[in-house]
Amino acid sequence: MKTLGENLVQFNGLYNFRDIGGYKTNNGGIMKKGVLFRSDELSRLSEKDIELFKRLEIKLICDLRTDQERKSKPSKIKSEQGIEIVNISIQDKSQEFTRFEFFKFLVSKSNSIDFKSIMKDMYHNMAFINRNKLNEVITLLSIQNNLPALIHCTGGKDRTGFISALIQLLVGVPYHVVMEEYLYSNYLIEPKMKKVEKMIKWMSLFQVSSERIKPMLEVRREYLDDVYNIIIKEYGDIETYLCEACDIKLKSLLDLKNLLLK
Repeated sequence: MKTLGENLVQFNGLYNFRDIGGYKTNNGGIMKKGVLFRSDELSRLSEKDIELFKRLEIKLICDLRTDQERKSKPSKIKSEQGIEIVNISIQDKSQEFTRFEFFKFLVSKSNSIDFKSIMKDMYHNMAFINRNKLNEVITLLSIQNNLPALIHCTGGKDRTGFISALIQLLVGVPYHVVMEEYLYSNYLIEPKMKKVEKMIKWMSLFQVSSERIKPMLEVRREYLDDVYNIIIKEYGDIETYLCEACDIKLKSLLDLKNLLLK
């Protein structure tokens, strides 16, 4: 049985960089390794990290962060290094704030913020409002000259986690395996999220408890389950959802499958 840790690529400046391939599919195939990677943001890469990054021969980076996030933490990987960088902002309310606006929001609304609802809304928006962005990402990944590729956001857990899960499900990785891989972010990002939790508590002037913040700092089974169950109920399978709801050409999906499977 393949262990989740086998897919980790150890960078000094990244918490959550890993290969999303290597898993068996429902029909006995294998999702290739070394073709598609997922990560948190790339602002803290060391010189050694950049050399390791080059060895992966990544040709395309899909950066899912907003303009504000990119300005706040500029990537150390630049397009002049021979890598195509495409900014595909998947935006929701949790990324709309500047730090000062977030501070005001926390202090003024500290007793009424429902962080779990914010996260569930975010996943619903990704699946059913940002469908044109899903189209853009998956269509780019279906082009052979764009691979190997990296998908990343800020923490590499929600936006990146959701799209990675969709792709794994599309090629036939069993749902329970996809869920395990999705939840593995919690183990990898825990040290970083401890710092974020401390910062949010300070910003709220300690009006928001650790327990209340927690839903925003981790991935949860119910976040992915909720949107997956709606997709399956309405469309029957992931391929039909990507074709009909996201308007992705069937040829692009078939090309992606061929590129990712062996």
